[in-house]
Amino acid sequence: MKNVALMLAVVAVLGLVAGTVLVAQDAPPKPEAKPLVGKVAKAADDKGVLEVTPMKKPKEGEKVENVKVATDDKTVVTLDQKEAKVADLKEGYFVRVTPAEGTATKIEASTKGPEHKRPGGDAPKGDAPAPAPHH
Repeated sequence: MKNVALMLAVVAVLGLVAGTVLVAQDAPPKPEAKPLVGKVAKAADDKGVLEVTPMKKPKEGEKVENVKVATDDKTVVTLDQKEAKVADLKEGYFVRVTPAEGTATKIEASTKGPEHKRPGGDAPKGDAPAPAPHH
């Protein structure tokens, strides 16, 4: 009788473990962390820390403070869509740092400013060619 009870307990535990694993596999992937978008305020120091001024609109009475961004040898850096190094990032460059907090895993930098995605395509509204006349 004890053996039957022990077997049932083992089967119940295994069933719970298997169910938990299956549920974990069906869980949706974690959303990618929101990036920090801003402008380099101070180039990286000898420890690889640079300062970024966020490009967010401050709330009334709020002051936007620079954010210190830590990097390491695993941080992937691009400058104008080409491979670069943290040392290549200069004051005034526009950056998108992922993740916004902690050590950066990716920094996308631009010398020309942030790229804005417009709804419905890249062309600004009003610049689309006129439709062809119907005959």
